[in-house]
Amino acid sequence: MKTDYFCALKRVIIVSSFLTIGCIQANPDAKRLYDDLLSNYNRLIRPVSNNTDTVLVKLGLRLSQLIDLNLKDQILTTNIWLEHEWQDHKFKWDPLEYGGVTELYVPSEHIWLPDIVLYNK
Repeated sequence: MKTDYFCALKRVIIVSSFLTIGCIQANPDAKRLYDDLLSNYNRLIRPVSNNTDTVLVKLGLRLSQLIDLNLKDQILTTNIWLEHEWQDHKFKWDPLEYGGVTELYVPSEHIWLPDIVLYNK
């Protein structure tokens, strides 16, 4: 039983490493763009050219799931997606310099995020 588990785990790790290597090598222009954009990026600094400028953040709520509706106690339980959008002037590039790459996925933990608090009363 343990041997089967470890064999399956080894397969998953091997396949994952091949997929990761394949993804990195699949588009060297995107990797170069990613490295160039994030080389001097500090996620703790607001994305503005002038410190007195404001960052316009557009917020949206998207209902993902209605979990429960309690009519007696007037309680609605849901799951929602909080969408926020803003412009970061540091993430601009000429696609011609990067093999035509026009979009790039950057994990949220690597970029500046607005401080947003949802208050439910």
